[in-house]
Amino acid sequence: MASSSVKSVCPYCGVGCGIVMQVEDNRVIKVVGDKTHPSNFGRLCTKGTTCGQAIAESGRMESAYIRHQRSHEPVRAEMDAAISETARRLRGILDRDGPGALAFYVSGQMSLEAQYLANKLAKGFMRTANIESNSRLCMASAGSGYKLSLGADGPPGSYDDLDKADLFFVIGANMADCHPILFLRMMDRVKAGAKLIVVDPRRSATADKAGLFLQIKPGTDLALLNGLLHLLVKNGDTDADFIASFTQGWDVMPDFLAEYAPAYVAQITGLAEADIRQAARMIGAAPEWMSCWTMGLNQSTHGTWNTNALCNLHLATGAICRPGSGPFSLTGQPNAMGGREMGYMGPGLPGQRSVLVDADRRFIEDLWRIPEGSIPHMPGGGTIDLFEQMREGVIKACWIICTNPVASVANRTTVIDALKTAELVITQDAFLDTETNRYADILLPGALWAEAEGVMINSERNLNLTQKAVDAPGQALPDWQIIARVACEMGFADAFS
Repeated sequence: MASSSVKSVCPYCGVGCGIVMQVEDNRVIKVVGDKTHPSNFGRLCTKGTTCGQAIAESGRMESAYIRHQRSHEPVRAEMDAAISETARRLRGILDRDGPGALAFYVSGQMSLEAQYLANKLAKGFMRTANIESNSRLCMASAGSGYKLSLGADGPPGSYDDLDKADLFFVIGANMADCHPILFLRMMDRVKAGAKLIVVDPRRSATADKAGLFLQIKPGTDLALLNGLLHLLVKNGDTDADFIASFTQGWDVMPDFLAEYAPAYVAQITGLAEADIRQAARMIGAAPEWMSCWTMGLNQSTHGTWNTNALCNLHLATGAICRPGSGPFSLTGQPNAMGGREMGYMGPGLPGQRSVLVDADRRFIEDLWRIPEGSIPHMPGGGTIDLFEQMREGVIKACWIICTNPVASVANRTTVIDALKTAELVITQDAFLDTETNRYADILLPGALWAEAEGVMINSERNLNLTQKAVDAPGQALPDWQIIARVACEMGFADAFS
């Protein structure tokens, strides 16, 4: 019986825990934590210990499928033929209708390599701005908030800060259930004497461990954060030297904050005024403090401002870029941070660059050896706009990779209508029966994370190598290979072979 141990990274949340897969006869029979990995030091949650089960599940897409008429069921096709058909039809629409008729919808679960190639093909060679990611549904506002407040999209800290913080401010996140390994590490520090404040509309498993639980009205986090800064200023708990040396625009803050008195904030948030004051005192008294947040702040009409307000608290107290302090956004997907580095949505270009910056466009055009002016000067309109344009017939072809928008995007009726209206829908997935695949004209079988090599970047910006442990079923291929092969057959072989 052939057996081996293969190191990799958990494919679920953005913590990026190291795992060791025990493999026998091309099957993952057990998954344990990697004791040498800096993200988890051998700890694993239930998701991690069971992540190998999905690889062996039935329902995998083992061959390509082509639907010759919308009213018919898709029929099996050879992978080579499906890739050729994908390239032929995309090329035809590109030549006939132009770049604006093409779109990509990709994922934070793809490898770094696949994300890079998808963005390169879309913006550099198809010359379309219409590439969006399912990260728009979760991390986009945190990324834009970081950029506005700090100049770059990335946490200014690491998991090591969890071992050094004197106070944790957890808002809009249930770490106990959603990021258990970081929660356990945080609780180790709490048991050693650190304080924990949790802000959440409902009492969660994380809130149960809090020294101060603020059960806020949904959607009022911004008022609370501004109210806390109001009190920090009033109590003399800001760092004047840090503010003078490292921030801009502070001179307008006192007037802006004046209306956020505790009584006013209490009225908006439904919190007791005494609890708001206590939270401000705890933050002001903490030598080092760390904030952690996720979808509760991000999934909001003003999610970017939520991140801005949280960063403002750290900048005002100087509690940033030093051990134990900083605003730390918890990522939801294993490579959402990588996708943000690759620029796979909005104005992004690889390496935190932007299509809105002339020098960035020229740098990437030179790197990709394409004519100046190839990359669109303006970004696409976002995920919701992408599907609305598709429904209106502006976007005629969409390539959906490693994600299921019919199940995940808000107002699924719009998504379904868009897919029905589109001339060409391509889906690339590891499983056959998904809600989105039911509307696809071409279905391409993708390999799962344990069936291919690739790199993923976790929430603290560590690069993790996923290693191949088992063979992909049937004709399934890694996402990056499928993208590259389609690009080659579209006529871009010099850049993708």
